[in-house]
Amino acid sequence: MDVLKPTPVPPYSADETVLWFEFLLKPALLTKHLSKAAPDPSPTELITQFLSIAPENQNQNELNSPEADSMNKNEGLKYSKKQLALKILALKVAAYLRWDLGVLEKNLPLQRQVQLLSDLCSVTAGKAVNLPLSLVHECPIIGPDGSQHSLNFALTLYHRWVLRAQVIRGSVARSNKPFVHVAGVADTTPYSMRDDSFINSLEPFTNISIDFLNQVINDVEPFRILTFDSFVALDAHTDGVQQRFDLAIPISKAEIKAQIYYDLCLYYLYVQKYELAKQNIVLSKQNFDQIRQEYSVKPNKVFLYCSVDEEQLLGYMMACGVTGEPEGLLQRLNESVINHYSDIVAILKEDNIKREIPMTQRKILELNVEGFVSMGSPEAGTNDQKELELAVVALNVIRHVLDGDNILGSNVALQKYKQQQLKLIELMLQYGDEQFDELSLSDREVLKRYFLQTINLMNNPSGIEPILKSYQKLVSPQEFDDLKRQKAKEDVQFSGIGVQSDWSVCDSKLMRLEVGTFERQLITCTHASGVRKMLVKLAGTNPTKPLWSINPSWSIPMPMKQLLMSLQRGFLQDFAYILVGKSRELAAKKDYSAAIALLTCLKSETTRQDLANNPLVLKLGKMAAWEALLIQIQQVLDEWPKKPTDQVQFLRNCKQCLNASTSNDVAPRPKILEHCAVILLNLNDWNSLLNPDKRYPTLELCAAIAQAYLDIEKFKGTKKTSREAWDLILPMFVSQQSSRQRHTADTSGMLQLFLSKLRDPLVISIVLSLLAKLHNILKDETNLDLNAEYMFLWPTNVNNPAVYNIKVVYEMLNHLLAQSLRFYPNNIPWIKLKGDMEFANLNHEAAMRNYVGALIAGSEYLQRPLLDDFIIRRMIKCSSNLGCFMQAAVLCQFLDETDYGLAFKSVSEKTASFSDAMDSYYGCIWDPTLLEFIVNWHFKKGEHKRRLQAISYLNQLELNANNNEEIKREAAAVRKTRFLRSLAKQYML
Repeated sequence: MDVLKPTPVPPYSADETVLWFEFLLKPALLTKHLSKAAPDPSPTELITQFLSIAPENQNQNELNSPEADSMNKNEGLKYSKKQLALKILALKVAAYLRWDLGVLEKNLPLQRQVQLLSDLCSVTAGKAVNLPLSLVHECPIIGPDGSQHSLNFALTLYHRWVLRAQVIRGSVARSNKPFVHVAGVADTTPYSMRDDSFINSLEPFTNISIDFLNQVINDVEPFRILTFDSFVALDAHTDGVQQRFDLAIPISKAEIKAQIYYDLCLYYLYVQKYELAKQNIVLSKQNFDQIRQEYSVKPNKVFLYCSVDEEQLLGYMMACGVTGEPEGLLQRLNESVINHYSDIVAILKEDNIKREIPMTQRKILELNVEGFVSMGSPEAGTNDQKELELAVVALNVIRHVLDGDNILGSNVALQKYKQQQLKLIELMLQYGDEQFDELSLSDREVLKRYFLQTINLMNNPSGIEPILKSYQKLVSPQEFDDLKRQKAKEDVQFSGIGVQSDWSVCDSKLMRLEVGTFERQLITCTHASGVRKMLVKLAGTNPTKPLWSINPSWSIPMPMKQLLMSLQRGFLQDFAYILVGKSRELAAKKDYSAAIALLTCLKSETTRQDLANNPLVLKLGKMAAWEALLIQIQQVLDEWPKKPTDQVQFLRNCKQCLNASTSNDVAPRPKILEHCAVILLNLNDWNSLLNPDKRYPTLELCAAIAQAYLDIEKFKGTKKTSREAWDLILPMFVSQQSSRQRHTADTSGMLQLFLSKLRDPLVISIVLSLLAKLHNILKDETNLDLNAEYMFLWPTNVNNPAVYNIKVVYEMLNHLLAQSLRFYPNNIPWIKLKGDMEFANLNHEAAMRNYVGALIAGSEYLQRPLLDDFIIRRMIKCSSNLGCFMQAAVLCQFLDETDYGLAFKSVSEKTASFSDAMDSYYGCIWDPTLLEFIVNWHFKKGEHKRRLQAISYLNQLELNANNNEEIKREAAAVRKTRFLRSLAKQYML
């Protein structure tokens, strides 16, 4: 119930209910009500009620009534007694609020603000005053009941309000939020076009308001403020009451200045006159500090009039570039650059003492001055500009020296300005001498040492002697004489051996130098012919040491080393060992062609006629061939997807190598066999792998994967479980706590090496599906399942899943996926799987990045996106967890059947997260039902601008429900593409 509305009141509540006329009959009742801790109604609600009960415009009959005649017998105020009484009450409440415009602007509608200010001006002037005012302050006409100082107070408040109203209107235009109104008051109106029009009418008089406020600041008369007791409520038994304007309280000039300067700063910031804003905020702060000091000695610490908040004051100072601290040298330097390097020498000289400006800034300044001079600015003569450049360089050199930097670095400037070297040194001496007494003792010694060293480095120091006479603090005459004596040339006599041009070396040392040279050439050469030549030259130089031991980094496979050690020591042993060692070095550097050439040369060497009958040499030739094949396989894997030049012969060699594993002659070593099996798997030669040698687990695994592929081809359209690969891989993930700890570690390492050599997309997809299936079974959370191709191949459960290590499974899967995406970055199922892994790991942002990446890879510039409900629902979940609820709502449209419940929930759960720009996604919505919900939701939230924006999108012609299906599909496609592009910018860039 409105406590101020005159309605019938039950007897038992008569003492609790306060009616508006009771404040007239008992003025003390208003004081008692306002003094409550939380008065209800509040002071601003009381003002609104008083002004609404006493409307501004009265009809003529009321003005001509006997009551009005008895109240206003003079030509002053044209109010009825009832009107005037309520207006006085409103003014008393405003005085109780200390005329705080911030409170009044926040809680009163614009119409009531204007009415209150108009009543204040009218009552203090003793005659009716209409707003907006124009020249009223120049020739104020005071009525018989008016007061000049009170009218001055009222006009000051009004002109402050004129500036503040425009600032508030500007902030409202940016945020589109209405003036704050009192809830529950019947006749409050929202911020409207009428209000905007009224504030626009104030703009022509803004300069008048500024002039008036400046006059108040400069007025020598004390500024007096009206208080609660300055307004006397009307008595029902008297025709008129004289207001007690004499009770106005004078305040210090600092208090009114602090407030006015603050208001002027806000206005100048609004009109973008930042220099004036800066001047006024500085003055406001100075006066604010003064009044704070004045009130510190008073019992009442609350300001009588100034309502400036200190935190906001400091905030505006920062906005104006005023820190409150003394202006630093770096700031002065920047201002000097803006003012064409005025006072730059004085600033740099001061910085050589204080050292506030970073040396990098000073070097940048030096380059800028050099460019300034080279352009030949007309603002100064050429000689003045050149001297300015040299002055900056000289001061920078001094600072460089005082910082303790290398003297050679400091003398770069002397080399650069070689033509003006004497002038530069003179300036350096001049500035150093001027500041010598200000430096510390250590800095003086550093500077003196620098000048002595610089003069010592000069070719002709005598040329600087006249200059030094003026700067003896840095280089005394005695020191300069000592330098000259040191520079005097002396004849030096060399002995006969010193002038000999041809020195001879004894033969033994010459032999050692040649051997060292040949050994270095042997180590560095990469051709078999060079190795052969160096071995011939080094033969017999050191009979106790084999030549292959020259370089410890040459390493060869153990089977081949055992074979070579069984050969007779000689050329073949050294030649074979070195060629194999060099080939492995070159292969590690990815120089595969040179490595294969060395091994081919070795194999040719073993076919010589004189070695044909040696069975060890024949074995050596076969081993060299297997090693060459291994390097070829490594090259194919490294250069994938580039295929070998002669793929048919390459496959034939790999098959022969696998078949040789069971030979009684020379079996390839296990690493070569594993590489052959893996490369056959990558090249899809399935049938060659089906009969593996059971001694090698990698060969068995390759055969199992080949069989899985053959099952896919054989049983198309049916789901046949393939257990061979599953049973081989599953034991590799047994936890280390089990009894098979050592074996598990070995097999896990073998599996990781095997996965690192997979290249074919089909093979990788099969292995990925196996690992993803195993991960799902061990994690056992359906909502976090991974999805991959060919998962139907594998069993749906394992016995005793607790003994398996899911962490190792995840790491293997992640390693294989990352490696595979380097070779095939646009493989959509793999990118989706990567997103599923991040989703299962609760890394929602990374999951969204991968899902969006899959959409990009699977569409032509996002024109025809490839989407399915499973991914969309996961993207919705990710967006919600990231606080991007509007993204989640838009994604609900992408489902085959729009999930309105989830979409509405997402919109309603929107938080204050700045990562979700809600209104920027309205152009991505094509479902009218969702837009209608958003319009109603904004209406409920009181968000007028966003509601209008949503309505504008809802009213677009292409979203009309009566459109044909083709237009609807086209509208949806455009908005889908727009939304997906925005996701790509957010998560991919």
